[in-house]
Amino acid sequence: MKNYSLNGNWDLYFFKQGSMNIKTPEDLKGSDVPKILAEVPGNVELDLSKAGYLPQDLYMGMNIEKVQDYELHEWWYEREFDAPELDDKEKAFLKFDGVDCFAEYFVNGEKIGESKNALIEHEFEVTDVLKSGKNTLTVRISSPIIEAWNTKPEIYTLANTAGGRNVEYSYIRKAPHCFGWDIMPRALGSGIWRSVNLVVKGEFEVDTLYCYTYAIEGGTRVIVCYDLIAPPSKNMEVEIIGKCGDSEFYGRKKMEFKAGAITVPVENPKLWWPYGYGDANLYDLTAHFYKDGELIATKTIKTGIRTVELVRTDTTDGKNGCFKFLINDVEIMAKGTNWVPMDVFHSRDAGRYDKALELVRDIGCNIIRCWGGNVYEDHQFFDFCDANGIMVWQDFAMACNMYPQDDEFQKVMAEEATAVVKKLRNHPSIILWSGDNECDIRPYFSNYSTNDNKVTREVFPWAVRKNDVKRPYLASSPYIPEEISMSKDNGDIIKLSEEHLWGPRDYFKSSYYTSSKAHFVSEQGYHGCPSPESLAMFIDKDHLWPNTNNEQWTLHSTDTRGDDSRVKLVTNQIKQLFGAVPENIDDYTFASQISQAEAKKFFIERMRTDRPYKTGIIWWNLLDGWPQISDAVVGYYYDKKIAYDYIKRSQEPVALMFRELESWNLTLVCANDTLKPVKGTYTVKNMDTNEVVLEGSFDAKPNGICDLQKVPVMYSDKGMFLIEWYIDGERYFNHYMYGYPGFDLDDYKRWYKLIK
Repeated sequence: MKNYSLNGNWDLYFFKQGSMNIKTPEDLKGSDVPKILAEVPGNVELDLSKAGYLPQDLYMGMNIEKVQDYELHEWWYEREFDAPELDDKEKAFLKFDGVDCFAEYFVNGEKIGESKNALIEHEFEVTDVLKSGKNTLTVRISSPIIEAWNTKPEIYTLANTAGGRNVEYSYIRKAPHCFGWDIMPRALGSGIWRSVNLVVKGEFEVDTLYCYTYAIEGGTRVIVCYDLIAPPSKNMEVEIIGKCGDSEFYGRKKMEFKAGAITVPVENPKLWWPYGYGDANLYDLTAHFYKDGELIATKTIKTGIRTVELVRTDTTDGKNGCFKFLINDVEIMAKGTNWVPMDVFHSRDAGRYDKALELVRDIGCNIIRCWGGNVYEDHQFFDFCDANGIMVWQDFAMACNMYPQDDEFQKVMAEEATAVVKKLRNHPSIILWSGDNECDIRPYFSNYSTNDNKVTREVFPWAVRKNDVKRPYLASSPYIPEEISMSKDNGDIIKLSEEHLWGPRDYFKSSYYTSSKAHFVSEQGYHGCPSPESLAMFIDKDHLWPNTNNEQWTLHSTDTRGDDSRVKLVTNQIKQLFGAVPENIDDYTFASQISQAEAKKFFIERMRTDRPYKTGIIWWNLLDGWPQISDAVVGYYYDKKIAYDYIKRSQEPVALMFRELESWNLTLVCANDTLKPVKGTYTVKNMDTNEVVLEGSFDAKPNGICDLQKVPVMYSDKGMFLIEWYIDGERYFNHYMYGYPGFDLDDYKRWYKLIK
């Protein structure tokens, strides 16, 4: 297989859809349609910005709203390319890794196909339409709003949109956040946003190579499935070679057909483990195909040997139930972040991967949940997770809505799920396919059953089952069984074994959070305001302060509908913790970041100190996809908030932390999220007096918690403890703020100097 990149500079024509009689590439010639230079991969909004049609910095002030002026436009991409000479056994294909969204494709004026999904790859054979030498490739992209306008919504879909987001995104297969979200602005983002390649395939090509771990106990075995593009042949063999350091496995067999599977035993395997539990070992797996003893095709992939199981109950009372992941039959304490869009304009995602993923590793995550309002990330993302032991919970791209259930939509979603699973299934980091984000919640508040959702109850599980093996599937997050969705009993909803804990977002230790029975929390966040220096990067100088009645703070909070409730929420969270709201921007942003940092630290430590009943938390979220005031702990421009360091300390594989006050005592706990026993020493100091209130040693058993000592504290006390511990001579530390709001901001500033 040979690839010829068609990335780079293209011509881009654009006009309001329907305003000009342009139907074919030939119609563009000699027309007065505006034309600018476009970059592929790219987005039309970025090209318009470079050409002066839109502001240069689309994220400054209110500028992002100007992209809405182009929602009803259509776009014509065009470029010339040289086609290679093909022999009589070769075929040529044009492969588009991402086109947003409704597109028609032409080569030399002849239509070769169309697509209606921005989230998956599209490939078209062009063997018979290519000319030797110069060829012209044209792509027309129509307005998604006009396409959506021509749909006929079902009442099922409309039933819960009165207080929600715009209904049009239900019908358009692009990232839901593009239509406006509470973490992203409205920006529809048309364009050829991923690579374009001319692909030449020979007579023999490996179409499918997929490996999964069949078993570990009783002798490790992997099964390798293959499908070879080849003419009908006899005397063919397949050979499988796997290598990881000094561990190797080998298998060879005669092929009775072009496709099949081979079971290969693995002696002394190097298993793939999540971060903290062992090494993320990866094998280079190579398949060689022979005909009459001659090598005709080869393909190599990376794979990991591991098993994964999701053990769960629908409901729980907090103890008699479960929601936990087993990797290699070992229960894993999951600690990590929700992964949201990298950028408003997804052609820039790939350029942000390296810095973003390094943050994931540095802060100590062992799991990422790829949220359903986003695009599907590319191989570069999953390669990093594979190599660094970061488990991936992958939502399908549906969020917060009651999606259509007609036959046509089910067909579209079956195609999408199949494409995504086939593309990503070899990545051992993926431990779960999840049907959507919070779509089960919609029927709960309407007169429908969650089982009415045929897409997540029938289409997706079948797409997963027929294209992947032994990987768990969950219909929705949180999953609400039919009996609860139809009961409409508000008490039932709190019995879920896995939950998103948002609620009123009041005091982070309020009963809403502490009374949750859920074993696993897959969303939970708290707002934190960026520093004044960070705010100045996206808010105009004359709008920096005050933040009340401030349209730029409102937009960047994020709400393109002009609702400033999130700005008020940030302010109220400060007032809740400190009893008053600072009047200057420096103290305001500091107090907000402390309130966020203490909240997220508490959310994580609440789960870690209650094992075995609590098994994981995926907090919201690590990194912003555009500059804003949000739950993220790292801003769009990679500026870290105070919560980043607090989370990093709370997520250490071995960490000391306090449980909440009970019976006039705080209990010090050692959490050991590794598979090795750990010994160490510790001290706890009062940060106001420097008095050592606790000291001792610990001998923590693998993969669990142990209670150490108690320190007496009065309910009326306020203060902070510094917790220090040493393992093999290396120092670690944490802190605990005790007492009840409101705290004195000056006191906290004094404590902070000792822990930052």
